Amino acid sequence: MNPRVRASARDIGLDVLSILAVGIFVFPIIWLFLTALKPSGQMFEGPLAILPHSITLDNFARIWNAVGFQTAFRNSLIVSTSSALIVTIVGLCAAYSLSRFRYRLRSLFAGGILAVQMLPGIVIVVPLIVILRSVGLTDRLAGLIVVYLLIGLPIAVWMLKGYMDDIPAELDEAATIDGASSLQVLWQIVMPLMAPATVAVGAFAFLLAWGEYLFAVALITSTEMKTLPLALQAAFGQYSIDWGMLTAGGVIISLPPAVLFLFFQRYLVGGLTTGGVKG
Repeated sequence: MNPRVRASARDIGLDVLSILAVGIFVFPIIWLFLTALKPSGQMFEGPLAILPHSITLDNFARIWNAVGFQTAFRNSLIVSTSSALIVTIVGLCAAYSLSRFRYRLRSLFAGGILAVQMLPGIVIVVPLIVILRSVGLTDRLAGLIVVYLLIGLPIAVWMLKGYMDDIPAELDEAATIDGASSLQVLWQIVMPLMAPATVAVGAFAFLLAWGEYLFAVALITSTEMKTLPLALQAAFGQYSIDWGMLTAGGVIISLPPAVLFLFFQRYLVGGLTTGGVKG
């Protein structure tokens, strides 16, 4: 076979596989959005009835006005935004320490962070509940923020350290000679150069807190403190499930991450690739 023909056939095959892979990932999202627009009578007309015959926003109105859903939306914004800011700031400081300084317990500190990251979440649920209950942070948004800080900080530190290692240390030395302190070097020299990485880590921490369910259901009991994943329980009745409310709630929950990606996609793509190749 002609090498050009063989290369063209291979490229076409790869394109087809790529399209199939994208379709597999995108189809559930499209189904969710289209189902949320269907009236209750059209929910399960048949396996191929994907497109709605008529469009309604009644499902969105019902879930939005459900008990506690608007409050849960506000709670999720507070918890996710606070967690993202704290994880990013603390992660930057910890990564700068690991990347730039040499001290006796540095390896132990780095290994401890990595060990925490390797623990599955279900293992630390009970100890965290006991500890937070003893300090009065159960059924509080502050308790959730603390939990998401513990979960998101280890990987944030390692991601930021990898990016920071690519920044020449000579820049720090030059700033120090000019009289800058370590904090000034971090915030005025290093951090502006790490804007894509910082945005990527902040977005990761936001998404981690936004859709988390396990710790939220373990720590939150009152309606006033519920986050969005818990508020979706309004769609579950004693003997039935309101699929219209459930799918509409899923669409509402997915909107803030989608908007976040649209506004910061340039930084997110750059942050996920920076530091990936060292040389």
